[in-house]
Amino acid sequence: MYGDPLTPVNSNDARTRTGLVLLMANRGPTINDITAEELVQLLRQAAELDGLLRMAVASENIRVVCSGSDLPVIDLTQLSKEAVDATADCDLIILEGMGRAIETNLYARFTCDSLKLGMIKHPEVAAHFSKRLYDCVCKFDQAAQQASPVRVKG
Repeated sequence: MYGDPLTPVNSNDARTRTGLVLLMANRGPTINDITAEELVQLLRQAAELDGLLRMAVASENIRVVCSGSDLPVIDLTQLSKEAVDATADCDLIILEGMGRAIETNLYARFTCDSLKLGMIKHPEVAAHFSKRLYDCVCKFDQAAQQASPVRVKG
């Protein structure tokens, strides 16, 4: 969570630290992905079970943002204004899933660090990247001086 990943974090230490976590999800359903509306409900339910999460939700240190998409991939040039505004000062972006992390954004550059995580689940994608089916991809990129272009949806 914070600091050395091998050192356990005392929950009292975590409560004295601040940070913002944005969970981005689609506007509408696609395949088996959660929607932003569903994620809000799930986050509230999870917060009822954990005091630290409850505090983070109440203080809006963790919140859900709608991507504006209803596709299994994410076209970063078509993000909602809410998503663009919310992520303007991010320190780290994590893209997860074959569609979002591998197929459409593996080479996207950001002005903050980024991590792309996904499993290759289609033979065509495996062939395109010269990988095997079910290979996992984990790609970390340090912040770039200039990001890939992004347009805001009206």
